[in-house]
Amino acid sequence: MTTDNRAVPRPTRLAGEDFLELEMLRAAKKVTGSLFHYTSAEAAISGILATGTLRLSPFESTNDLWESRPSHPGLSSHFDDVAGFDGPDVDGIWDEIDRNIRLRTKVVCLTQDIELPDHVLARDSLRGWAHLSLWAHYGAAHTGVCLQFDRDKLVQAFLAGTEADALRFHGPVKYLSTDGGNVRPIDRGQVKEFGIDAVALAHAEANKDTIFFRKHHDWSNEAEYRLVLLNQSVLPSHVDIRGALTGVILGDAFSPNRTAALEEILQQYPDVPVHQLRYHNRHLILFPHNATTPAAAPVPPANRPGSLTERLTALRNAHEVADRLRAKAEETYAGFTDTLADSVKDLAAELDAWPKTEVAAYMRIEAVPPAMRHRAPGVPGERIHLERGWMAVVENLPKQSHTFTASAAFQVLDDDALRLHAAVSTERWDPQGNDRADVWRTERLVPAQDADTALDELLADLREAANGARAAFDRNRGQACPVDVTDAD
Repeated sequence: MTTDNRAVPRPTRLAGEDFLELEMLRAAKKVTGSLFHYTSAEAAISGILATGTLRLSPFESTNDLWESRPSHPGLSSHFDDVAGFDGPDVDGIWDEIDRNIRLRTKVVCLTQDIELPDHVLARDSLRGWAHLSLWAHYGAAHTGVCLQFDRDKLVQAFLAGTEADALRFHGPVKYLSTDGGNVRPIDRGQVKEFGIDAVALAHAEANKDTIFFRKHHDWSNEAEYRLVLLNQSVLPSHVDIRGALTGVILGDAFSPNRTAALEEILQQYPDVPVHQLRYHNRHLILFPHNATTPAAAPVPPANRPGSLTERLTALRNAHEVADRLRAKAEETYAGFTDTLADSVKDLAAELDAWPKTEVAAYMRIEAVPPAMRHRAPGVPGERIHLERGWMAVVENLPKQSHTFTASAAFQVLDDDALRLHAAVSTERWDPQGNDRADVWRTERLVPAQDADTALDELLADLREAANGARAAFDRNRGQACPVDVTDAD
């Protein structure tokens, strides 16, 4: 007997990650009675939970080309059928079969829930709520919601439909790398005898597993379970979920701003628990969700007493009164407004003669001091029916260096009174904060019957003040004034 003294290789020790992966692959897997549906927060809150229904979407909108594109089943025929067949040709039969099956089928795509034994370290990795790719694709990049259902109750609600000539199927999807083509052919004789619509439904029923419950292996991570409805409509259908909903799971990036809406809609489902996912070190961890609606900033009580209805009514009335007073003032003082606008535009044309400037006129109430401008309707204080104003703006060139403004405005008050304003101001641009100063300002309260005369006087004073302020403006911007306008007649 010969002894082999060569060293016997010791078994290779598995690296930590390889061991964990092998442990999970070899572990017993238990499919639970739960199903999960990933969706966006908006679709969950405003759609599914609000209506209490889950939509069956068109079969042609699925992602797998095995399903979203037409299929072409084989055709068979008896010798006599070929000789005397006056129905559609091969392409016509395929088109009609496709129209009657694929284009009229609706489907709900759900995810199965798989439990692993307690000894597996990553025992939640196959749970229906723990699919990272599904959160990314269907759960709005982890900002959405995953709804949990009792499978038997959901299927029962789905099968409760009583629609005539409708086929309803449900079950898990099987994933294949190649299509076995195990589909019964379409018989031309049956098409002629029973009609292509009846043959299409019979074909779908006989081949339901291959047509509706087989997908390419690329999609196997979805662990899909389906509800399939084939009827005579191309519109989506719905299944009642109110008796089947057993949980709501929020994505790791679910926005706290949606919490209030979620909690309000879940009042319809008082016994349904809510959980929040948190991502940590490549693991999704499930936590009970605590109501964490962001606390609103404290709002001071309203000054006006009364219920919400009473205060809202008072606010609406205040707006109605303000609108009515403004409309009346606009009609009464339309000519007054035109006079003001024309005068300021004429002044702007005069100021445009100043060298190295750019001049424009704008409709602004610049002449009214901020503290004297109108308040919102209903707010205590002086009531202003209407305020209008215009301003002439002189920009030194280059711009954003020195600005000269001449402005005028009027306000219509209670008791047929008007308040007139006019001002001349300058502004020096500075990166640290502009330096603005009033050169001249006036304010005049006059009765309505004296308004026209008072406005003419105000505008004449504004023109004089603007010309009188030119010398200082020119000095500040480094522009020599050819004539001392302060002494001009």
